[in-house]
Parts: sequence; structure tokens; C-alpha cells
Amino acid sequence: MLGYSLLLTAAYLINAATYCAQHLKGLSYSNVGTKSTKVGESDVYVGRDERKDAHLHQYTHIFPLLYEKAQSRGDKVAITELEDCEVKRETTCTELFQRALSLSHYFSTEDGGIPMKKYDEDCNNGNFKILGIYGANSANWLTADLACMVMGATSLVMHSKFSQDEVVEILNESKLEWLCIDLNLVDALLERKKDLPFLKKLLILDTLPDSTNKGKRVNRPGAPAETEEQKEKREKWEKAEKENLELYKKLKTKAEGLGMTMCQINDLTKKKITKYKVKETDPEHISTIVYTSGTSGKPKGVMLSNRALYFTVVPVSKWSIFLKFNPQIHFSYLPLSHIYERSIAYLSLYRGMQIRIWSKDISLFSKDLSQCGANIVVGVPKVFNRLYTTIMAEIAKLPPLKRFMVQKILAMRRSNNHGGFSQFLEGMTHVSQKIRDKINPSLEVFFSGGGKISPNVERDLSVLLNVHFYQGYGLTETSGPVIVQHQTDDRTNSIGGPISPHVEYKVVTWEKYDAKGNPPRGELLLRGQQLFSGYFLRKEQTQNAFTEDKFYKTGDVVQVGKDGAITFLDRSKGLVKLSQGEYIETDMLNNLYSDIDFVNHCVVYGDDSMDGPLAIINVDKDLFAKCLERDGVLKSQGISADAFLKNLTDEKLNKEEYVKYVRGKMLEMYKTTNLNRYNIVNDIYLTCKLWDTSNYLTPTFKIRTFYVFNDFKFFIEKIQKTYKDKMKGKSK
Repeated sequence: MLGYSLLLTAAYLINAATYCAQHLKGLSYSNVGTKSTKVGESDVYVGRDERKDAHLHQYTHIFPLLYEKAQSRGDKVAITELEDCEVKRETTCTELFQRALSLSHYFSTEDGGIPMKKYDEDCNNGNFKILGIYGANSANWLTADLACMVMGATSLVMHSKFSQDEVVEILNESKLEWLCIDLNLVDALLERKKDLPFLKKLLILDTLPDSTNKGKRVNRPGAPAETEEQKEKREKWEKAEKENLELYKKLKTKAEGLGMTMCQINDLTKKKITKYKVKETDPEHISTIVYTSGTSGKPKGVMLSNRALYFTVVPVSKWSIFLKFNPQIHFSYLPLSHIYERSIAYLSLYRGMQIRIWSKDISLFSKDLSQCGANIVVGVPKVFNRLYTTIMAEIAKLPPLKRFMVQKILAMRRSNNHGGFSQFLEGMTHVSQKIRDKINPSLEVFFSGGGKISPNVERDLSVLLNVHFYQGYGLTETSGPVIVQHQTDDRTNSIGGPISPHVEYKVVTWEKYDAKGNPPRGELLLRGQQLFSGYFLRKEQTQNAFTEDKFYKTGDVVQVGKDGAITFLDRSKGLVKLSQGEYIETDMLNNLYSDIDFVNHCVVYGDDSMDGPLAIINVDKDLFAKCLERDGVLKSQGISADAFLKNLTDEKLNKEEYVKYVRGKMLEMYKTTNLNRYNIVNDIYLTCKLWDTSNYLTPTFKIRTFYVFNDFKFFIEKIQKTYKDKMKGKSK
């Protein structure tokens, strides 16, 4: 311990002598393409062509590119599927694409093939062959997706966590007949068959024991005799497979009784195909429709073209972080139904990386992560927040003196984690190495997308594990990552810049954010080759999503730095992403709950640190008193309406009895809708203060949400702390 004390003393002296400001060591992210001539708009910025290879990005369909890479890798493993943290099944590159070609042949020829249907849609001239994919990550999920690419069908992708009502609505809206589905989702769907007049064919994604698929259970020759633990796992797998086979037979009979056919994907991949031709190579052909819960109550189908996929996969494949760290394994645990994960899966196949699919059991996630072998791990803020709190909780359990030493060492390294002093200190103490060895010994990089992460969590995880932490930005509408940090950019709270010179962006003034300011701030608008083609069967929403000059309105407010680096600031739309990745539309909720007779104004707030929204409710105190009196609430309190109104304050108004009453009225309003449960507001603050143009209302009586959130910040922070403590495992 004396050695550590001397080391700390020396470290403080070295740190004081060597400290210097952090700075971006890479090139700038963008150039000004067009100077602004419009009021309330910044210049138009264009991503830099740092590698001078943009001219090589000439569109071609991505399937031949993926196929060529697979052919060069042959019998190397493309996809590994885990169960109970053990390798259950491996599929080689050759097997994956042979199965995809075989399945595409079935989709094209057998049982009449996937039917072509006419829709009221401009894309594809209204003609679509649609195959649904509805299930968790698996080799067969990707096989079905690749098969669609070859035979010119459009894959329609749904999240396995969508409600049954949402799934039924999507299936009917798309008139979908063929659906690839996980076995555990079939029964609930069959129960709704009377509501599904178009659905005819179910193709099971699960691998069942009687299948003759090429993907194989790993049982290597010369392996040592199995241990008792391995035997127990094997017997557990065999039992589960037997039960699944029995369930399959039962559900197949049930489906046939309802006039449907049901078969296994693996039984459709026997035919060997030696030649292929991609049926739809037009860059504007819609390759996939990704249903996103963007408006929460009614998911939208985002149409992504062949062009969009190419200009996502090929430029991103040469991202500086890939070139620097050269990943060989992708740990797949985010759902493939999200374009974030799916685009990374395509990138993995294109770059020749192995995809390792997790055990699909949250209790085994940590062990899967520790054994996955991936040096770059991608995730969303909630995953990194959970990891951070877990590590800090373990440090808190250390003996006092040891905990003090660890905390001091980490504190000294925070100022410049990847600088010489920090690395010297880590080399002497190995504090981060000991932590990293428990999390993932191979780890070098965390990459966060899908939402804004706390700068403190980003910085501290980088220090705790001595890894690089990068951020990026993308939406379903951008086909995945469109803005990312450069590998030399070690700043926190930055999302970087355009991934390629095919991306243009600008900002427009929004509320207090000035696009003409220094630095420019405002709503981010994007234009480029990887943007979506529109929302399926929603022409008006598609039109409203773009400006006249074809920039997509992201709804996110950002700041543009001198080097073109972008910092996320706010959301301009009422569209808010919660911690589960679910979106809520706050404007819609504001309108819904404002219909309660005693509510003057409702302002809903949510962010990606919260599991559910909160609301600031401005009540008409006189009407509220009458309602309380009418419904017997005041009587139960032993007071009259006049007594209630006398000297009424917000503190009195927020007694549990009154909050509970308002919450009940809001729940009644919620039940009149088809919205999912994320739209239920449990945390509310009641105020009887006058809202007018002197405080919270504009001259046209719109709510100035910025000022509301600022004045009621104390309540918002209280609720945020509740969720933070919940994440730490504390009970409130």
C-alpha cells in the first residue's frame, strides 16, 4: 500500500506538469458546400472526402458484393449462434449464401411464389412482392433477408416486441401473405386469424431437430469428454428442441385448420443453386420496409432502397475506426429488426467479420459479452448506463483504502485518458485492465448510437476500462449510421460528422437555437444517397418529412462546430425516445390529456434516461374543485370546494389524493386510444398558476415548452433521479 501512496504522490506531480487541453487530432469533418442566402438557415455542409475515394462509390446492388466476400472466405464461420453462453450452431459463409440462394428459388417458384401486389404507392410504381420477417436475431433471419434481395422481393420487418394489435394492423395494411416468424410468436397470431384475411403462409425461423439444414450443432472431433455441466446443458437443449418440435407439430395442425400453410425455413433450403441473377437492380427499388414505432401508437413503414443500402454499407465499411481497430467479430444482441443492428450485420458480412448472436437471455448477457471476443462493441445508451452503474457498484464494495486508491487513480486519468500520463499510470497500476478483463478482455472500443448518452458516462466508461468511446447518429430514415466520430476524435458529447461526402447537412433556426449564430444551432436537416424513399402508404407524411429542397427534417436540434463536428442538443419534434428505445409523440399526448375538462394545458416530457413520460399539468382550479366535489374526493377529505380553493398552492395541489385522481382521469383518456403502454403517464406535477403570454404561452397561445421545462426542472430532475436510482437497484 506504501507503494501505491508513493505512486499517487508522483502521479500528482507528473499530472500537474504535463496537463494540457484536449483537442481534435483528426481532420475536420466537413466543408461548406453552399453559402446560405436564406433567413434562419445555416450554410450547407458537405462531408469531406478524406480518403479521396468517393469517385469509386458507384452504385451496384449489395448482394453480389456480400456474395463475393463470402466466396472468398469459404468455410470460415459467418454466423455463430449462442445458447446458455455456449456455441450451439455455426453457419459458414458458403452455407449462408447457398441457403439464401436456395430459399430465394423457393420464394420465386414454389406455391406460386411470393405474390406481386399493387399498392397506392409511388415507389416501385406501386408493385411490391412483400415477405414479412417477424422474429429475434438468428442465422435464418438473415438468410430470409438475403433471399429477398436476390429474388427482388421487399422484406417487411417488424420488431418481435410489437403488440399484437400493431402486428395485425401492419399485416393488414401491407396485405401480407407470406410471413417468416419465430415459433414462440405463432400461437398468438393464429388466435387473431379472423382479423387477418390476407395471411396465408407461415415460415418458421427456428431450427428444429428434424431439420436438414446446413447450419450445424458444434461437436468438434477430438474434443475432450464433456463435463457434467456440459452434459446438463446438452440435455437441456435436447429437451427444449423436443418440446419445440412438438409445439411446431401442434401449431402446424392448428394453422392448417385455419386454412393456412406452415413450414420450416430449413426445409426449404435443400436445393443447390449454382448460378443466380439479382432480379431487381434498379437503385430506387425498395429493398426493405422497416416498421418503426416512430409515432408509438401506429408504427410507420420506412422504405429503404437498394441505393440507400449501398451508400450505407460501402462508405461506412471504410470508417476510420474500422480501419484502425480492424474488428473480426461483431457481437449481435440489438434486434435485427432495428436498422442500427441490421446495417452493422451487412457491414460485418461485407468486411468478412463473424457475427456472434447472443444467447437471447438477459441474465446471460454479461457472460456472453465477456466471452464474445469482439474488440468493438456497439450499443445504445441504456446498455452503457447499466454497465457503468454495475462497475461503480463493484468499486463501492471494495475495502475503504483500496476503494480510495482506485478512485484517485481514475480521477487523475480523467483529464486526458488516452494521453501519455494516463497510460503510464494505467501501466503501473493495471486498474482498468482488471476491470476490463471481467467485462470483455478483447475490448478496445465502445460505440454508442440510438440516442444521446450522458457525457459523464461516456467519459467514465472510457477511463474505467481504458477503451475508446465513440458516438454516432443515425435513424431508420438514414438507413443506419450517417454521422460518426473519427477515430482520433476523443471528445465527449460529440457525435462527429458525416460518414461520407455523399452526405449534406444544414441547420434551421428553432425556438431559442439560432442557425445564423456562432456556432450555428438549430434543427438538423440531412440530404444524401442513403436517405429513405418515404413512408409506406403514407404520402402526406412523406411529403411533410422533407423540405422543398429535399432535405430530411430530423427533428433533432444540434450545434455545428468550427471543424464540422456535430453536438446533439435537443429534439424539436414532439417525438421522444425513451430508455427502452420506444418513441412517444409528446404533442399528441399533450392534446389527448388536455381534453380532460379541468386541464388547461398538458406538457409531456420524456428522454432516453426514463422508462416512461412525465407530465406538467396546468389545471383550471375552479373546474378542478367542482370535479373533486362531484366525484366525492373532497368529501372524503372532509372539506368543501370553497375550503379547497382558499389559499390553494401547488404544494397543496400535489397531495397524493389529488394526484391520484388526475392520474385516474388520464388513464381513462388513454384507454380511449390504441396507444401502447409507453404512453401511460404515471408521474405528474399539478400547477394552478396562470399560464399566459407573460410566461409560458406565445402570442398565438402555443406552449413555450423550453420555459415550462426550465421552471419545472426540479420535478423533472426528481423523476430522472428515480429512474437512475432504479437502475442502480435502489428501491424508492
